[in-house]
Amino acid sequence: MTSTRSWVGLLLAGFVCSGAYAETMCANSEQTTQIRTYFAENPGTQPAIAAIRLNLPEALVVSALDEAQAAGTTGAAFREIWAAMDEWEQATFMIMKGANVFEILSGVGTGKPSERSQYFNIEYSQPLRGHLRPDLYASIYAVAIPVKDDVVSRGVIFFDANGASVFAAFISGDSMQTTPAEIAKFDAVMAMVRAAPDTCP
Repeated sequence: MTSTRSWVGLLLAGFVCSGAYAETMCANSEQTTQIRTYFAENPGTQPAIAAIRLNLPEALVVSALDEAQAAGTTGAAFREIWAAMDEWEQATFMIMKGANVFEILSGVGTGKPSERSQYFNIEYSQPLRGHLRPDLYASIYAVAIPVKDDVVSRGVIFFDANGASVFAAFISGDSMQTTPAEIAKFDAVMAMVRAAPDTCP
């Protein structure tokens, strides 16, 4: 029978392997050309949809976007980014589970780490409530993807070690209107991400 200590070792080894795998979630030159060509031909496509069409991990797809359209950092910056997002009036949170897409309009909500576990608990002050595991987030990207004319899809996407989106929070897009003040708050978050260690140095 495997001891508890051995099981813990196996779990830790699994997390280490996941972290190592996450380092490959950066597009090479050939993939970058493929991805940018796709977005040029299909403007305004959400990264999750592009990932399905291109059969690539979503985090890798986002890593290939133009510098003006995306900035990424590691999951270590989660608490600072979340606190800055809490300044937003509201956002549309998108959670994809299989073929289903959940959209929740809510303020971000103040949160804090649990004193008893690895969870980050969102206070029950907004429609969005829950318990997050930011220690398992491999990367975080702020994106500003042109949709059409002067419409831009602005949001922050949180990815796991396999390059899949855990969830995303958008303040604007094709069917979402926002104010210059809120755009300025998003720009501040994007600047924060740019100033943090790059997930694809």
